[in-house]
Order: sequence, then C-alpha cells, then structure tokens
Amino acid sequence: MPIVTHEDAIELAKLDVEVAHLFTKIAHKINSLGSQEKKLGEMYQGYGKDLQVYQRKLRDKSKQMDVLSREDHSGVDSEDVSECKKRIHDVDDQIKMIEAFEGSLKDLSLQKKGLTKKMQEYSKLIIHNAKIRKSIVLVGLKIDKAKNKMVAAESISNDEDRMKDIEREFERSNKELGKKWEQILEERSEVNEVWKALKDSIDEFE
Repeated sequence: MPIVTHEDAIELAKLDVEVAHLFTKIAHKINSLGSQEKKLGEMYQGYGKDLQVYQRKLRDKSKQMDVLSREDHSGVDSEDVSECKKRIHDVDDQIKMIEAFEGSLKDLSLQKKGLTKKMQEYSKLIIHNAKIRKSIVLVGLKIDKAKNKMVAAESISNDEDRMKDIEREFERSNKELGKKWEQILEERSEVNEVWKALKDSIDEFE
C-alpha cells in the first residue's frame, strides 16, 4: 500500500479548486441555456398572440358565413360553416398548447436560476474548503519540523492550538458543503419536475 504524503493532500486541495471552477463554468452554461429558453418562451408567446388575432377573424368569418348559409344561392352552405367552426376549435386547442408550452419554458428558465445560484455558492465553498485543507497540511508540516529541530514547546503549543482551530473550521466547512449539496439536489429535483411539465405540455402544434 502506497504511503500517503502531505503532497497528496495538497494535490487534492488543488484538484478541488479545479473542480470548483469547472462546476462554476457548468452553472454559467445552464444559466445561458435558461436565458435562451426564456427567449424562446417569449417568441412562442408572440406566436400565440398572433394566433388569437387569427382566431378572432375566423370567428367573424364564421358568423358571416352563418348568415349567408341561410340563403340558397349564396354559395355558402352549412357544411362550409361547420368546417370554419372546426378550424376555430383547432386553433383554440393550438393556442392552449402553446400557452402551456411557453409558460413551462419560462418556469424552467426561472427554476434554473435557483439551481445555478446554489451551484455557484457550492463552488465557493469547495474553494474555501480546499484552502483550509492546505492550511492543515502546512501547519502540520511546521509542527513536525519544529519538533524535529527541538523548537521551544511554547512555540509548538501555539501552532498546535492553531491547528485545532483550523481543524474545527474544516469540520464546519465540510458540514456546510454537505448542506449546500443537499440544496443542489433539491433544486435539481424541482428543475426535473418543470422539465416533465414542459414535456407534458407538448402534444402537437406547428
């Protein structure tokens, strides 16, 4: 079994910082995707409004056709009126689906903001935790060197007290990391629920 050295602990602290930076980068990507989803939702909202205008005009047409269908030689019969009313109903279904879709897109964008905020907070905690880990190693090395050189006990005692303080801080930092990770998992779960709502909002529309 290989011997674990202080360099191994420092290397872990270095890797933690690199992981934290990459995690932050991922959070920024998720945030960018959320912004694009919001824009897409706004585009579909505009599309839905155009369909509503189109639908109102179809209703006007349907009423006019209904009037004309009562005349034998108007060129409009009840079948034509029914076909127009069916088109109005189809557009109504389409509008409802689009409203649900664009609403879900905006919800998804908003929910991702909460997730990415927690991710960024977690990255900062990882970096802070890595600094504490490195401090523990460096102070530990200082104590070992002092003992080997037979430095005054009072000086060593001061460093040992400092080490205890750092170790307590490290323990608190680890607890904070655990809590923050749980918050991230909760946020992810909520994002997934919104994803499901988005998926369920899609049936078939242009």
